[in-house]
This record gives sequence, structure tokens and C-alpha cells, in this order.
Amino acid sequence: MVFTEQEQITYLANVIFLAHADASLSPRESAAIEEIRTGIGAKKSVLNSAARAVESGQYAPVTVGSFAVNVSNLGDMLYLCFVDGDLSEHERAIAIDFCRKIGLNQEQLNIMVREAIAKVDQSRLSVICPSCSTNVKGDSKYCPNCGNPIGKSDDEAVKMALEVPVSGYAIEFCESTAAGFPAALQFAKAATSFSSCIRNKKTWYLAVWTEGDFSKVSQLAQLLSGIRNRKCYHNGTEVSWDEVFGFTWCAANRDTAYRPIEYCFGKDENRVNPWGCKQARMDWTEWANWFSYGQFRRGGLLKGSNIWVFDKERIRHELMTALHRFRYCPHLRLKLVDAVLHAFPDEVEVTPKGAWKYSRAL
Repeated sequence: MVFTEQEQITYLANVIFLAHADASLSPRESAAIEEIRTGIGAKKSVLNSAARAVESGQYAPVTVGSFAVNVSNLGDMLYLCFVDGDLSEHERAIAIDFCRKIGLNQEQLNIMVREAIAKVDQSRLSVICPSCSTNVKGDSKYCPNCGNPIGKSDDEAVKMALEVPVSGYAIEFCESTAAGFPAALQFAKAATSFSSCIRNKKTWYLAVWTEGDFSKVSQLAQLLSGIRNRKCYHNGTEVSWDEVFGFTWCAANRDTAYRPIEYCFGKDENRVNPWGCKQARMDWTEWANWFSYGQFRRGGLLKGSNIWVFDKERIRHELMTALHRFRYCPHLRLKLVDAVLHAFPDEVEVTPKGAWKYSRAL
């Protein structure tokens, strides 16, 4: 059979996709993929392109070429499954779906399964011993050189995906040459849960903490400040890095401040900030815009005085908008914000010699 390069990529991607169904790749599976690659005459660069397509997380098996090519593709997919054990339920579902796409029925699939098993029995795959790198031929379960197991084992299988938990915080990051990476990796290994996998020929790590350990999550975020490939998950959903850790630089400055609590109130900048977070940027100054949130109404017995009524809903809205980026900061006290706003007067009577004055913009 003659393939175009794109058909080779799709053919191999279908095979690799099934190999990744159990989120790991054993030495036997790697050897089988290499055997299939040479069998269709594909270059290693083609195999790399196919692997990248699958590892992107957006790939799904598709038909390629003629009916005969698709049948051959399915045969190689099944062969790969049985090289390292039985057909799992997930792998079976993928195979059945591919059968439907190319027009095969269950009986024909059963025949192909038997042929795949027979091919595995006759196969003399050559694999590399993960312990001593000896080239081991046949279906040997142990290396003849060092005696370590060659068959399917949890230690030798390379994980191809990270499992993000549905609760708590998780940080995913890639290996890096950045100066701070060793310290970040060491810190991550002490997490509640730590795992790694191989993706695009690079090692990726996942550190997981419970909801109550956010301070440790933020510490790792600071250690990863010089690393680009990183992600954060909260309760199983990816969230924007800046949205979660936008406060870290400010918190770091607070930690080195002479009086940390006063730092939050803006004392170090000679500002009067009643909300307990300088990032609100709604200081108590005569020219502050938020003092203009409201409207005048007539007051007094004869309706002869002017009373300014503050729009507290708008003030709170502006506060929450300004503080949203810093909402994960452990020093932010929203109850204090509400308490200050509650104590703030609902309205002020404007008099020539009163405690409150106003300016008129022309």
C-alpha cells in the first residue's frame, strides 16, 4: 500500500491514540509502534507529528485512505492493544467506534481480534530493558542480562497523561531550564499528591493540594514565576493563572513590610485606604471618584437643604470589581469591606460649615 505523508500521520495517530487509552505507554507498545511505522514506510518525523497530534488532547481516530487501508489500520490498532495485555473496555469502545466508521460489523471485528492475538503470539518484538538498556528479543518476561522484569509493570510503563482531580487545587508544569525550576520541583514533590508524565518528549508534573492548603499552592506559584509552561486547576477546571495568583507579588511585598497589616491599608504609600486592601484603589481622598457615586435630594422640614445620598450598591460593585483579581489572597478580608461599607453613612447633609463639603465641576 502506498501512503501520502498526511495519510501516514493519520494512520499512526490512530494507532497511538489507542495506545494512550490507558494513559501509559510500555516498552512493548513503543516497540510495536516502531514496527508499525517501518511497516508503512513512515519516517520518524512523521511518527513525531502523529504523537504531537494525539498528545494535544484534541485528537479522535478518523478514517484514512481506502477501505483496505482502514482495515489494515484497525488491525494494527488491535495488535498494539494485545501486545501488552487484553483489550480493555475503553480500548474496545474505541475499536468498535472505528469499525462503524469503516463499515465493519461485530463478527468481522471478532475475526480481526483473533488475527491480532495470533500476530502477537508470533511476534518477536525487540524491546529495550528499562534497567540496563539491553536489547531483549522475543516475549521474554525478564532481561537475560540483569534479571529485571520486561513485561507489563507499573514501574516501566510511561504515563502519557496527568489525572486532574475533581476537587482541590492542582498545578501542572513542564520541565524547564529556568534557575528556579529545581526548587519548584522539590517543593511540588511534597504536595498531597504528585505525579508526572511524558508529553511531546518532555516531562510534565502535577502537584495537588486540598482546598485548605492554598497557601502552599501560592508558594509553588511563586517558585514557578520564571516558567512559561504551567497551568492551574480548581475543582477539576482550568482557571487563568493571573486570575488565581494575581495577588502573589503584593503578598510577597507584604511579607517583607515592616508592619504587614498597615501595608494592606496603604500606610507605606501614605494613603488612607479603609477597605484593608490597597489594591482596591478606592482611597479616602477629596478627589476620589467613588465619593461622587450617588445623587442629591431636597431635605429638611421645608425641603430647603441639600442632602447627598450615597449609592452604596455601586460603591460595593466597584470594590468587588477592583478586588476580583486578588480574591484568592489569604490576607483579603471581604467581611471587613462589608463592615466598613455598612458603617459608611447612607446620606450626608451638605451645609456651609458641616463636616462634609462638596465641589462642583464646571
